[in-house]
Amino acid sequence: MQRESDYEWLTQMGLCHRCRKERCAPGRKYCFDCLDKIREYNARRYDPEKAKEYYARRQELYKQKKENGICVKCSKLATHGIYCYECSIKAKRHNIKIAEKRKAERHARGLIPEIRELNELCLKCGRKLKETEVKYCNECMNKMKINLDKGREKSPFRVMEQFRYKKNEVWREVHNNG
Repeated sequence: MQRESDYEWLTQMGLCHRCRKERCAPGRKYCFDCLDKIREYNARRYDPEKAKEYYARRQELYKQKKENGICVKCSKLATHGIYCYECSIKAKRHNIKIAEKRKAERHARGLIPEIRELNELCLKCGRKLKETEVKYCNECMNKMKINLDKGREKSPFRVMEQFRYKKNEVWREVHNNG
């Protein structure tokens, strides 16, 4: 077993962590020869039928634990959904890390509307804009107008306004006629 200092030293020197002689493959910890050996070893060990059986059994155990109120990770009593307290905290931390990573990747790529605007594409669908179109193609603009009209009709504010208007009309009719 390697010590941490060996691991760090091999990484700094760019040497294979398995044979400790050859240079690492780009972006990897092993050289090309060791990667081939690892790939062959894994191919000999991997049995697709056993993998299917294992996966089916894992799904079955997951469902049983979930139904019985047991944490699906560690088999303690589930107090926070499908997890125990400790596993729920771990899951939340993991999800936060993943979300931050994805957010950083999106930020590095740039926002889609900004990219589309620079390339003179429709901000909604990504089609090439014609000379007469500004930010949205005519098709997307028409869809947005239709949806906006539908939203205005069903808006709670509009419904309340219409109700008040009808109520005032009824009140005027009663007081003007009476």
